Amino acid sequence: FSLTASDLVTEARKKIGLHETEEPVEAAAVVSGLVTLNAMLKAWQTGGVSLTHRTEGSFALVASDVDYVFGSGGSFTTVPLDIEDVRLTRSSVDRVMTEISRQEYYAIPVKTTTGGPTQWFYDRQRSGGTMYVWPAPDSTGGTIKFTYTRKIWDMDANADDLDLPQEWYEGVIYGLADRFAEEYGLISTPLGQRIAQKAAASLQEIKEFDVGEGMGSLRILPAYGHGRYASRR
Repeated sequence: FSLTASDLVTEARKKIGLHETEEPVEAAAVVSGLVTLNAMLKAWQTGGVSLTHRTEGSFALVASDVDYVFGSGGSFTTVPLDIEDVRLTRSSVDRVMTEISRQEYYAIPVKTTTGGPTQWFYDRQRSGGTMYVWPAPDSTGGTIKFTYTRKIWDMDANADDLDLPQEWYEGVIYGLADRFAEEYGLISTPLGQRIAQKAAASLQEIKEFDVGEGMGSLRILPAYGHGRYASRR
């Protein structure tokens, strides 16, 4: 069971009576709906709905290099939305590194000191990112392994599948319907109020499902601008 981008827009419009079931949605309405859909999903991620998009990454350290670029041509081609934890692997042994803030990193007086890196700082920008490590790697090198949250894939074509579990479909539809109700001036009507209540309840159910028993709490992610997740894989 799956729903495409146009399916989601169509179902959301049905909820607030914007068209009859047997009538196709106009192309312009679908295009506008996709913009709203993508904006909503990005906003949800910044609010912490991201557990299903956590994955692992790694890259090799280079002696004396303190900064590692994320993005095309960089040390790691995907730009993480957020990095949760970082480990240094040497001689098949993983050691957890300590995250530090931008201020703490730039306060380090000698950033070129070499050794086994113990601290890291991730500088996330709109279209890329850079991880800084300290001390700078010595000739032993090693591998950085990290857990990160990737961005939800953009839905920019009618036939795109939703990059979310099936259990989220209803919440996405009602979330869209709530935004459409506001756009069309229906938010204060009895129907609009019922949709808003259902949308809020569905989003809460999604957040509870996203955590899962024994899986830890959700992190609140920083609200950065987003770019295209190029590979869609």
